[in-house]
Amino acid sequence: MSDEAMNKFIDVWVDPGLQLVDPEHRTHVKEYKKFMEERFFKWGKQNEIDGYFLNPGMEPGTVRYAYNQLKYKNGDVLVVTYPKSGTTWVTRIVQNILYRHDLKLLELAIGVSQFYSYLEFGPVSKYEVMENIKLPRRFFGTHLPEALVNSKKVMQSGGKIIYVMRNPKDRAVSWYNFVQSLPYRKHKSLEDVFPKNERKQRSFVKDGEGYLESLREWYKHKDDENFKVVVFEELRKNPITVIQNIATFLGEKLTDEELMDIVEMTSFAAMKKQAESSGTQQEGGMQIFRKGKAGAWKDHLTVAQSELVDRKVKEILGHTDIKFTYD
Repeated sequence: MSDEAMNKFIDVWVDPGLQLVDPEHRTHVKEYKKFMEERFFKWGKQNEIDGYFLNPGMEPGTVRYAYNQLKYKNGDVLVVTYPKSGTTWVTRIVQNILYRHDLKLLELAIGVSQFYSYLEFGPVSKYEVMENIKLPRRFFGTHLPEALVNSKKVMQSGGKIIYVMRNPKDRAVSWYNFVQSLPYRKHKSLEDVFPKNERKQRSFVKDGEGYLESLREWYKHKDDENFKVVVFEELRKNPITVIQNIATFLGEKLTDEELMDIVEMTSFAAMKKQAESSGTQQEGGMQIFRKGKAGAWKDHLTVAQSELVDRKVKEILGHTDIKFTYD
């Protein structure tokens, strides 16, 4: 990525949040932009916290601040997924539901990207924005494991947690394609996703673990009052019903017209087009939206790789009621 492309990317992702706070809470911006340039685009080193590996740009100090010091408010929404399971998609749906009456506010909220709202990303100073942001209801996102998120504090504060799960075969293919677009790393082949030793990938998990273990731990909350599981494939197949259910969970009553508007504005095609036009999916940047369809794994995985996933699902999730949809 050229310096010009990098600077444009940083401006697109970092600047919008500044419009939602008063000037005295904007002092972090130079620090944040320097962080983005040095720690995310060029450094490319994994961090570690309590045995869990964090991708470049994800900071142990920021994770600890979110767990111990971040004050959640009644009405806050936290969208949780393992990477490439639908975080951006469901976050956009949540934003459209919460800010549907003010399109200018909605536009600014969308600009408050993962670099502000993800619990683990960036320097601690970014919370200067998130704790003073002028939004009627705040939203957060995270890829962190259950052990590193103070979910009890979120829900006891009146916040809502939405966990998005996706079938592991399509998720792995999506992850492989996404990582190729990251500024600090290239995957050479699917062997990095399905290595011969079966347990090589280390992102937001402990050594020897992966997506299925992360899902298993979060799924323990499935019956909690302020916790909702959203299935990626169900959202793709029947967005009207799933989006209505999300709105109900958030305590928001949608008219039929509002519901259909949100369905249209958060379609995969619409979001991909918006990302391309805004510069968040620019040439040389991260490929956040690709295809998002179920069953794409059939064009990429070998029989042996598919069978490996099946074995691991049975081994790790066999005691749960989770049933993945692969088509």
